[in-house]
Amino acid sequence: MKFDFMKVRQLALLLAAVMLIGVMSAAPATTASASYTDDFMNIVGPMCTADMRDNHILASFSLAQAIWESGWGTSTLATEANALFGIRAYGGWDGKIYDRDEMKTYKNWADLKAKKGEAYVNANPLNFWRAYDSWQESVDDHSDLFNTSSIYANLRGNYDYKSCCTLVVSDGYCGAPVYTASLIATIEQYGLERFNYDFNSSGNVGESAAAEASGLPSTLFMDTGTSYVLSAPSTGAAYSVKSSNSGVVYVSGTELDAKGEGSATVTLSSGDGSATCHATVKEGYGGVVADGVLVKYVGEGENYTVPAEVKSIADGAFDGANLKNIVIGDGVTGIEDGAFEGMSGFTLCSYNNSAVSSFATANLIRYINLSAAWVLDSATSIAMDMPAYTTASVLGIYYSSAGKTVSVDGKDGEELEGTAVVGTGCKLTVDGVPYTVMVRGDTNGDGRLSTADLITIRSYLCGDDSVLPDRAYRRAADFNGDNRITTSDYLAIFKES
Repeated sequence: MKFDFMKVRQLALLLAAVMLIGVMSAAPATTASASYTDDFMNIVGPMCTADMRDNHILASFSLAQAIWESGWGTSTLATEANALFGIRAYGGWDGKIYDRDEMKTYKNWADLKAKKGEAYVNANPLNFWRAYDSWQESVDDHSDLFNTSSIYANLRGNYDYKSCCTLVVSDGYCGAPVYTASLIATIEQYGLERFNYDFNSSGNVGESAAAEASGLPSTLFMDTGTSYVLSAPSTGAAYSVKSSNSGVVYVSGTELDAKGEGSATVTLSSGDGSATCHATVKEGYGGVVADGVLVKYVGEGENYTVPAEVKSIADGAFDGANLKNIVIGDGVTGIEDGAFEGMSGFTLCSYNNSAVSSFATANLIRYINLSAAWVLDSATSIAMDMPAYTTASVLGIYYSSAGKTVSVDGKDGEELEGTAVVGTGCKLTVDGVPYTVMVRGDTNGDGRLSTADLITIRSYLCGDDSVLPDRAYRRAADFNGDNRITTSDYLAIFKES
């Protein structure tokens, strides 16, 4: 998450120095400019409020930690790894990892070890920190740590800020006793208790009735160039909508326009409080997803993999789309009746997702179950019989649902993500074990069955062995599985392509 606080960036070093003095003397956090501190608190404060409501970790305490540990959002971890809290990435962490010495982020442990080697990881155990896609994810993981680790049980549901600031040190989170006094001073100097969720009131920060009436989602994922339109609050209350980064999400009245890749926090404020929406914009995302609902597909091409964030598909989401295959992950539990209105000749694909298969059956839509479509052959290190048109995100959804780490690289070593099609010769790494992908019939390595594959087999049959450079390609060419490459395979691929 990169905010457009360019003028304030010039204060970063001074701010860091002021904060260091504050830690050593247990004085209030900093004397940074009011506009800057207000910007940070208005962005992260409501996140902590909502987190307290949902996870019962005191908001003022979390916000004070975020202020101190991220230097009001200017630290390297905050700007490069979206980490507001300095939490190390130990062995059990399965998310992104930031190497502080290299200033580089890796997808997971398997990705780090594959690219840097086991010896590097073992020699630098203190280099690695948890990294995230957004500040919102950092706040979520912070409370998850306190709610799942037994040593922090005394912080759960503890709404006394002085108690929390004292216990977090005795629990072992931070070894410096001055940390307690510093957090308390920050809460008191900046009045952070105003961000605490009041379980007996409807007027909380983040609980605006106007925001609820406007349909402001708490999370929003968008492709660049797309828009999400709020409705005018039916409460009639005066309200305003602002974006923390107009270069990512630009606000025009009630319309949120995705301008460029990145993250932004959209805040709707009214007389009865305020609420926030954490928005993420990704080039090529292929749709608009609000609070887990795929509202609109906007991608290109014949094949589409529904993003992992999607939990349900709305009426009209694919209205008029020209797609042949739609791959839906395990996370989708509901599909509205009119989701594919105006479409014909397409196939729904999933991995034993009963919601998808039932919907397809009820609506007379062709359905393919991909659950047993390929085999990881340890003897040959080949991922056998990967279906044509499988995308990198399909593999990510499949293996993450099984609790495994996965990465996919192209034939030239480039990392494949999202809707990139995985073809013969690509590398699939599952829990650190690499496999070469084989797509039956895909002899040119583009993951599709086409005339190009026929040309490749014809060249091979004419004596050019170089067109099938290794075992994976030769197995892909043996379409009928008789351990020979003949004109029968050519004809079978011709029929399927």
